[in-house]
Amino acid sequence: MKIKQIVIIATFCFLISCKEEGKQKLYQIKANQEAIDSTITDNVKIDSFISPFKKRLNDELDSPLAYAKADLTKTDGELVSSLGNLMADICYLQAQPVFKKRTDKIIDFVLLNHGGIRAPIPKGPITARNAFEVMPFENELVVVELSGVKTKELLTYLATEKKAHPVGNMSLKISREKNVFSEVMINNQPFKENHNYYVLTSDYLQQGGDNMKFFANPVNLHKLDYKLRNALIDYFKNGDHISPNLNKRLQYAE
Repeated sequence: MKIKQIVIIATFCFLISCKEEGKQKLYQIKANQEAIDSTITDNVKIDSFISPFKKRLNDELDSPLAYAKADLTKTDGELVSSLGNLMADICYLQAQPVFKKRTDKIIDFVLLNHGGIRAPIPKGPITARNAFEVMPFENELVVVELSGVKTKELLTYLATEKKAHPVGNMSLKISREKNVFSEVMINNQPFKENHNYYVLTSDYLQQGGDNMKFFANPVNLHKLDYKLRNALIDYFKNGDHISPNLNKRLQYAE
């Protein structure tokens, strides 16, 4: 028994010794700074290899899908915008069939964020490239089931922010001086604090982006596996002629 123990100990020591001898250590790091500018020459072989792929990608990005009858921006209204209204409506139209098929339920309204709109859509042909410019992020659409209390926090947030956050399938009036709201309609029905609502938004906002803390700890969270950008592209593929819509979903109370 003692001989067996000695053999085990000797073997263990041998393995430790080998491990230490074969161990590599980092003694020094060297780095060179290379400027990325016009002094860098093109690599002809690489350029010729990627050229067909680049052309095909650009052709797909720049192929007309729809037509904007006028400029669509996020700054052409006070509490709403033509591009914000369009995005909210598109997301609702594209996401509702997906949500209905998965849950047999209806989305009540939409809330996105003003800051998430990164570029306008100019008058003329609308392309997939426009969608990438408007929404360069990988944000995905989700449906959040909120209690009436949480929904009231959402409405108070809109009344406090006083920004043109895109909303759809709802309307409300807010006070200019106070952070209060009134005359709320959701899915053509008056707001009820004892009712749960299904809100379509992005995963970024659901996780607290833009300080939308009311989305935290929802009753239920439904992931649609559908990127917001893809919803725009899918809608544009219908080839519609799009006119600016400044419907006052959010407006100041008189």
